[in-house]
Amino acid sequence: MSSASAAALLVDRLGRPGHLRLGSVPSEPLVRLPTGIAALDLALGGGLPRARVTELTGARSSGRTGLACRIAAVATHAGETIAWIDPENALDPASATAAGIALARTLWVRPRDRDQAARATEIVLGVGGFGLVVLDLGTRAELPVTRALWPRLAQAAERGRATLLVSSARPTVGATAALGLTVTGRRVGWSGGPGRLVLLDGIESHVAVTRARQGRSGTTLVVRQACA
Repeated sequence: MSSASAAALLVDRLGRPGHLRLGSVPSEPLVRLPTGIAALDLALGGGLPRARVTELTGARSSGRTGLACRIAAVATHAGETIAWIDPENALDPASATAAGIALARTLWVRPRDRDQAARATEIVLGVGGFGLVVLDLGTRAELPVTRALWPRLAQAAERGRATLLVSSARPTVGATAALGLTVTGRRVGWSGGPGRLVLLDGIESHVAVTRARQGRSGTTLVVRQACA
């Protein structure tokens, strides 16, 4: 058989041009973890990317923790097992329950310092079985990390098929993050009026998509939530 005939048979078996890409592997569609906020999920193409790192930044009381709680609540009620790495011991179980997080499906890890937080995150991702892992760095100084830490955590998230959500006051992950969200512009709403009991009615925050490897960055939308 001539080389031309052999090539023709190969093309017939693998697909005609337009379906055949020599030297490349077809990419699989990116699976998403829904946030439960319809407008945000629409902007992100379905939610946070699984097996990738998402960075969520925002100042104290910006609504950053509230958004992380909302995502965690949606994940646990969808049957996901999640982990919350909390080196500042800032997560309040009562507030987490009020936000809708199912604590029975949550591993709460309270490392003594940020070095242990980095190690705990890597261990949890390596164990596998977690749909969402939240690394909450709080509002203090960044993790004392080596340059190789974030790529290593990204690889662990990919192997474990987990969404790693890094929550911090300011950007720290860098180019390793597949998705970046920044929360700003917090506005508190109150109900009631003259002669009536005044109650907290909700919090509105602006969420900007600052980085998106797949999809569009630069989108800003208003998110309403119950906790800050």
